Amino acid sequence: MLAYSQPLSNSLDLQGAFAHLSRRGVAGKNLDETLRQLTESAGRMLNIERVSLWGLSTKRSILECVDLYELSKDRHSRGATLLAANYPVYFRALEQGDPIVADDALKHPFTQEFADDYLILNGISALIDSPIHVSGELQGVLCIERVGTHSAWSSVQRLFAHAVANLVTLAIVQNQAALVRDELRDTNARLRALFTGAADAIVVTDAASGLLLDANRQAEKLFDRPHAELVGMALGDLLPPGASTRHPYLRSGVAEPVEGEIINRQGICIRVEMTNELLELGKNQKIVQRVFRRLAKN
Repeated sequence: MLAYSQPLSNSLDLQGAFAHLSRRGVAGKNLDETLRQLTESAGRMLNIERVSLWGLSTKRSILECVDLYELSKDRHSRGATLLAANYPVYFRALEQGDPIVADDALKHPFTQEFADDYLILNGISALIDSPIHVSGELQGVLCIERVGTHSAWSSVQRLFAHAVANLVTLAIVQNQAALVRDELRDTNARLRALFTGAADAIVVTDAASGLLLDANRQAEKLFDRPHAELVGMALGDLLPPGASTRHPYLRSGVAEPVEGEIINRQGICIRVEMTNELLELGKNQKIVQRVFRRLAKN
């Protein structure tokens, strides 16, 4: 059970409740847990029977309940669905972005569509529905629903409902950012594994300066130099003495394999085939990935 359970009555209560909700709500270990904390906290602080979160399907045709908290039963549930086609006026109102504040839900023009199959069925008399927009697109709705006799919502209750909706949006954005970071980290790890374990020698150079930025294990073996020594070297230092500055190895974007020689740490010339690819990393930074394949001796 959450520690904060006193209903809101004034602006000071609102400030304290929002501070508590910010600490407890968005600090969840995962999105589902965070949303459950938000609905339960809101129900207790407002002393409102039903607080729920609904997500909009990708085709924008269905609202599905992500979490419903019922105060009197102290329970969470999920899974109910509402078809957008059955409530066209309500869904058009949600798209506008402003909260739907219905002091009498059965008579409000935006919510009376729900009278028979939702409001009366659940004993709902009044509601505040706050659209959840992420990156400018409608993602769902936060529903705060009074059960029993209807009455007007206070300014404190309206402000608090808006604050909770903002926290829901923040939780979704943070979750999406975390997923992107995890995916990027996994992708980078896979690319690094492919780079490190490649059968051919690979070096990455700065396109402007020609200095080596990275090298894989096979490059360390081919040039007989440790990674720490290779990084920072000029590509020209790995070519035989007297190599022309117009040597094809020094050019970027060589489409076809080029045969030539490189020189290792011992001064031994080794016949190789080289290909390269020019890559843009953004912010005017360009790199060249060069692949060297040792050729068999004649």
